[in-house]
Amino acid sequence: MLELNFAPVFKAFDQLMAAAMYSLAIGVAAMVLAMLVGTLGMALSQMRSRAARRAVLVYVDLFRGTPLLVQILVLFYGPSALGVPIPPYTSGIIALGLYYGAYIMEIMRGAFESIPAGHVDAARAMGMPGSRIFWRIQLPQTIAVVVSPLSGQFARLFKASSLLSVIGVTELTVRGHVIMTNTLAPIETWLVVAGIYLFFNTIVVVGAHLLEQHLTRGRR
Repeated sequence: MLELNFAPVFKAFDQLMAAAMYSLAIGVAAMVLAMLVGTLGMALSQMRSRAARRAVLVYVDLFRGTPLLVQILVLFYGPSALGVPIPPYTSGIIALGLYYGAYIMEIMRGAFESIPAGHVDAARAMGMPGSRIFWRIQLPQTIAVVVSPLSGQFARLFKASSLLSVIGVTELTVRGHVIMTNTLAPIETWLVVAGIYLFFNTIVVVGAHLLEQHLTRGRR
């Protein structure tokens, strides 16, 4: 009969939590980058410039059409091969941000195009310039719609940060492997690691739900 002993793992729980906070910092930084990239891509996709729209399509096809792990390796080893090494932490954030930025851009574009045309027409009738309409009317409404989908993307991004172990980033999964080796308790270690991931993901989902409710009340 299998007997589980979590005591050795819990002795190193502070190490796991420190690594979890490190992973969370990576996730937040990458999500900020992904949001910036997604917003910029969404704005470019709405432009009349054919070159801008084509550039957005190439970006989306490239990053959604190739594995994230391959992108992480290319963005880490590529600059080093050119004589411009980038720290693993930085290249990992860039890779995650660009990859999930492609998905966020599509989410935001769908939400942007769902805004009632009457809102924009009313703003134009009041003499508002296009840039002000975008920043004051279209973008805020878009953000209110995408809160829930974005929380899902952040949860995926946070879990995907474990892939950065291949370039030497000491995040939660790497620390879990070290503790597993030291304690010789693989099942217990990975159950605790899984619980930590689940804990943080639950916080994200609940927080996004509360924010969505707040924004929904504000729009009524």
